[in-house]
Amino acid sequence: MSVARPVRVHFAVDVENLQSHQSVYVVGSTDVLGAWEAKRAMPLVQDPDRNYSMRWKGSIMSEVDQLKFRYFIGYNLMSDQGEKLIVDKWEAFLHPRSTLCSAESRNGECRVDRVDLFGYYAGRKCVSDGWLQHPDENQILLRLHGNALKFYKTAKERKNCRVKMTPLDVRFKAPPSGHISFSYGEDEEDEEEDPNNASNKCTHSATHVAVLSDPRPKFYDQEETGVVFNNNKDYLVFRTHCLAAEFLAFYIEIFSEERKRIGACYALPSALQDASGIIHLPFINSSGRPIGQVSIEYLCVRALTRLDEPQLMDQTYCRHWKKRNALEVGHRGAGNSYTKFAMARENTIHSLNTAAKNGADYVEFDVQLTKDRIAVIYHDFHVLVSVARRDGHALPPPTMTREQLDSSNLDFHELPVKDLKLSQLKLLMLDHLSFPQKKENVKKLVEVSEEEEDFKPFPTLVEALTKVDPDVGFNVEVKYPMMQNNGEHECDHYFERNLFVDIILADVLKHAANRRIMFSSFDPDICSMVATKQNKYPVLFLCVGETQRYTPFQDQRTSTSMTAVNFAVGADLLGVNFNSEDLLKDPMPVKKANEFGMVTFVWGEDLDKKENINYFKKELGVDGVIYDRIGEEERRRNVFIVEREQKRALLSCSGASTPQRAPSPSPVSSENNNTSPPLSAKLTRNTQSDSALLEENEDDEVEGLADKLNITGFQSAPMVSIK
Repeated sequence: MSVARPVRVHFAVDVENLQSHQSVYVVGSTDVLGAWEAKRAMPLVQDPDRNYSMRWKGSIMSEVDQLKFRYFIGYNLMSDQGEKLIVDKWEAFLHPRSTLCSAESRNGECRVDRVDLFGYYAGRKCVSDGWLQHPDENQILLRLHGNALKFYKTAKERKNCRVKMTPLDVRFKAPPSGHISFSYGEDEEDEEEDPNNASNKCTHSATHVAVLSDPRPKFYDQEETGVVFNNNKDYLVFRTHCLAAEFLAFYIEIFSEERKRIGACYALPSALQDASGIIHLPFINSSGRPIGQVSIEYLCVRALTRLDEPQLMDQTYCRHWKKRNALEVGHRGAGNSYTKFAMARENTIHSLNTAAKNGADYVEFDVQLTKDRIAVIYHDFHVLVSVARRDGHALPPPTMTREQLDSSNLDFHELPVKDLKLSQLKLLMLDHLSFPQKKENVKKLVEVSEEEEDFKPFPTLVEALTKVDPDVGFNVEVKYPMMQNNGEHECDHYFERNLFVDIILADVLKHAANRRIMFSSFDPDICSMVATKQNKYPVLFLCVGETQRYTPFQDQRTSTSMTAVNFAVGADLLGVNFNSEDLLKDPMPVKKANEFGMVTFVWGEDLDKKENINYFKKELGVDGVIYDRIGEEERRRNVFIVEREQKRALLSCSGASTPQRAPSPSPVSSENNNTSPPLSAKLTRNTQSDSALLEENEDDEVEGLADKLNITGFQSAPMVSIK
């Protein structure tokens, strides 16, 4: 809607602790603000007044009545195509800031005296890390843990050594601090580099570090002599962004407890060829003598390139959560059917719709890839293929039943799902892995008789997104095989991680429409990748923790629930999905997660008991419980539907017209990480009168209306507002 005449809209925002290479940008709903595309955003200018050095300002001429916008912090890196804008931090509120240009203007000027504080809006704080938006943008994670430092001749182990990692582009001359100095010999002189050559500008960011073994595991700038590392005690994660991964190297320095340099080495691009792995690098002292070895795990996260359109900043749910009663989530749809005999075969369209019909708020299911790279829903990494044996004379008669074949004439061959095409999974006679040992207690995976398509196993992710009741949310567990503590790998030689995640993300981003979505995974790296590749949906870290029931994983980040919380905080995830077995012994991880403002879910076999579900919901106050056979014993209704009906009823009673909203419910919320702004922010921010705030506070108004009308029993629905 256009205004009668153009209005000049002013932007002013205070940003604390900004780095010298960073700038502040505003992106918004008009073309001059980039139409929500980060790389087209408008840069703000730092206030020249030294008394307001943290203030950034700008203005535009606007012809629209309502203008929506967000601030973000960014910096430029150089690529072969020129400079590219990297989003470092951005305001991740569900609803962006908003101003009514004509209503708030005075003499053609709007927001003249308005000063915002970055990350604070309507009394809430919500800031998220950026995502990878350019095709050549990469995030490199280097991890030190376990027995990572080894000294060749030291009789006793060194303590409190310090490690620093400095990125460099091998095409360009390193700074004086970025090379090893020898006490002998003379280097051949490098070719002179043109200081005006644009290619000499930086292609990578500085390296930040997070100490997952520390009570505050968020990323921060490295000190000049690095960060303390002790073998088998500390867990360090170094993070760098770059636009030329094939030329990225790291200069690694080891310092003593007294901050004197012990030795150094290089991790060259040739050592980081794969998307993930572990490298063992010898480090030398200043005289060139090898004195030890450092072992580093690495992960290269590449940008999602399977989308036709850029990821915009108009709506995001990655940090959005409304704290209400616990969500109830149907495990594998209507429940585990192969060993617990749920009413519907698990992880099928029918099972997911059955759970929705039984009142599930969300359904949880497992996604993996077939050989032809199609995302399908199935829990185990392997299936059993039934092959009829020849009796030496002829094939079994066609009239023989499946049960007769099972007892007399079948061989079972275990095959990975990844080695079978979708058409093969649909056609072959398959069984669950437990079937041969426990025939009477395990339901068949495939029946001999013909079934309707919705009852068959291996539905595709796209089919689920388009055929399951849109009112039920999806908890998409991204299945990726891991090494277990017993030395067995869940499934060797799997898909490359970036390819695997990209296929699943593309399916969801293209077909989710208005459905509520959250992602989860037991693999910490998969969680990091899902959160880094997209800016729309939240991610929960699935944690096994300390267990006697399941085989633990080797990855240290999964070893305890407390460690899982620290990882999720450092990786900027929404929360943690805990194992009920671990929490029943020690509920402290939930308290720790709550202190960080994180969302907490619970899964596990203990939730087969109603008293345990009530304990987690009412006493621990978790945000969600995932269990089998939802709604079978006790009927319930989807809380999103209930809330929508209650709002309509209350608005009807008050005589108010129903607000025009999206076709699918878009509940509003407080963001997690709720904190009050500093006093300075309260003094500079004016009273909000934005329509976005009216939407955000709609639930509170409806509850207040219920009180005025003397209506009891109104219960707001617990929800993640994923569209």
